[in-house]
Amino acid sequence: MKKNNIVAVLDVGSAKVCCCIADVSKENFKMLGVGYCACVGVKSGIIVDMKSVERSIAKAVEVAERMANFTVRSVYVNISGRNVLSRIVTITMNLGGRIVYEEDLAHLLTHCNEEDESSEVIHSVSILYCVDSLNCIKDPVGMMANQLSVSVNLVTAPKSQLHNLLICLARCHLEVIGVVASGYASGLCLTEENDSQDNQIVVDFGGGTTTIAFFYKGIFCGLESIALGGEHITADVAYGLNISTTNAERLKTLHGAAFTSITDNRDMIFAPVIEDDDVINLQQIPKSALNQIIQPRIEEILGLVKKKIDDSLFGPDFSRCVAITGGGSVMAGLRDLASGLLNKKIRFKKIDDFLDGSDVQIGNNFSVALGMVKFAQLSDRLLVKTKSSASGNKKAGFFRKTMNWVENNL
Repeated sequence: MKKNNIVAVLDVGSAKVCCCIADVSKENFKMLGVGYCACVGVKSGIIVDMKSVERSIAKAVEVAERMANFTVRSVYVNISGRNVLSRIVTITMNLGGRIVYEEDLAHLLTHCNEEDESSEVIHSVSILYCVDSLNCIKDPVGMMANQLSVSVNLVTAPKSQLHNLLICLARCHLEVIGVVASGYASGLCLTEENDSQDNQIVVDFGGGTTTIAFFYKGIFCGLESIALGGEHITADVAYGLNISTTNAERLKTLHGAAFTSITDNRDMIFAPVIEDDDVINLQQIPKSALNQIIQPRIEEILGLVKKKIDDSLFGPDFSRCVAITGGGSVMAGLRDLASGLLNKKIRFKKIDDFLDGSDVQIGNNFSVALGMVKFAQLSDRLLVKTKSSASGNKKAGFFRKTMNWVENNL
């Protein structure tokens, strides 16, 4: 197996840290190793406890390395949170009636990457070009033009949030070769070539953040986020039933549903309720008591998702279908509840449909990690570089500058 066909990605989330090592030599990648563990140092995508996150990253990477029998030195990593922003900008240049070349497109995107001092550009995705009076041009190379313009989806993140993430990885002896917005990764995980003619909305129910990604005929064109997720549902259950967070998560996973059914009053479950003097007493409660806590929070999240879609630049009629993924998407009844509240058809696809002959068993809570593998597969940077080869790369740009910053400030 050639090393330049192996990709390592790291999903640093509010609930867990996940490391995936994959062979991307085929059209459908093969998962070689997966490692994950709980993460307590990230809140809504922002690192709040550096040492805890470092330990979680090191543990997840170590488990993945043992499974894959491969040493990881560089990774793709995700970034998320409400401060990861997306906006569409339009850049225009005069060509004086000559043919459009590839260099002209690169020159346009270079101007898009000039951001303010507090943020860094994570993605600049060209959506559509305009050649003189001709709109909606997908590829203008070879055309004659007096004026060339492009609409670009610009995704930015705060420098402080990004630098803290890079410092964590540097302390774990990992180099970053790419940063991917979590919503974009989730969308890549679900979108396919045969879906490229339709507009799509992908909602990722994460632990601390819910993201909404917009795809215009297969092109990533917008990103919204909500600082609510599965962790907030767990906290509600823990408070409402007076149980620990760990037990609340387990009850939610095993018995939780997005709404209360007529049989929930008869179905009984056991809850380890915390009594006086911290004594834990195993009590029997109706399933309805659990789901009556879960339903209002899910309705709140879905209501905010609908508002984000309706208030976005694309509007409520952008897509007739919403694809849902993430760890929270597997909750019973979520599809029916979301369909009613969003007034759209809900598409749900299991993650294992994407794996080709892999023995590793993973679920929809790995959609961000798998989307990053696909991002690496589609990009021209498939090589999992060693430190020596990476240090010899003099290519100017965002990643080189940020890594230089980390090296000079550690």
